[in-house]
Amino acid sequence: MSQYEHIYNEIGDQLVLSDEVVKGSMFGAKCLKINKKAFAMFHRGNMVFKLPADNGAAALDGAGTFEPSPGKAMKGWIQVPPDHADQWEELSSTALRYVRSLSE
Repeated sequence: MSQYEHIYNEIGDQLVLSDEVVKGSMFGAKCLKINKKAFAMFHRGNMVFKLPADNGAAALDGAGTFEPSPGKAMKGWIQVPPDHADQWEELSSTALRYVRSLSE
C-alpha cells in the first residue's frame, strides 16, 4: 500500500466513525459514499472528489476534471494529485457536505 493510499484509508476510517459514510468501490477503485452516493475515491494514486463548481480545487497544480477513461470526463468530479495530499482531508469533507446536500 502506498503512503497516499494510506492517507485515503485514514480519511475514510475517520469519516466512517464520525458520519454515515460507508466504504465501497467505483470504477474498480476504493470510494467513500453517503446515502449510496459516492463523494470521494482513490483512483490510480490520485484522490477524486465530487465537488460544487465553485470549489477551486480544479485550479490546484495538476488537478483537473476526472476522466475514468480517455475522453469520458465526469462533470463535477475533480482529480487531485498526491502533490496536494495535505488538502485531501478538507476536500473529502467538502465533497461529503456537497453530496449530502444533493439528497436533502
